[in-house]
Amino acid sequence: MSDREPLHLWPLAKGFVIPFIPLILGILYAVNARGRTGLEVFVFSLFATPLLAIGLLVYEVFNKQRSMIYGTIAAILVMMLIVSGDL
Repeated sequence: MSDREPLHLWPLAKGFVIPFIPLILGILYAVNARGRTGLEVFVFSLFATPLLAIGLLVYEVFNKQRSMIYGTIAAILVMMLIVSGDL
């Protein structure tokens, strides 16, 4: 996608949703796990989510996928709001 094309909804949605997949899977596993294992997986997925978002952002910048960049930046901003306690 060139820099002159308009925003497309599907890449924007993918850029926003993909960084949250590890967190969603970690929550689902933690709810069904017994003992300390669920907590460990949840904490791991909690720390993996922003790392995945940053890695995805770097990939999108190198491949010039502008719509996905905006979605991932929005996801990172939502993560920052959740961590700071403002959301």
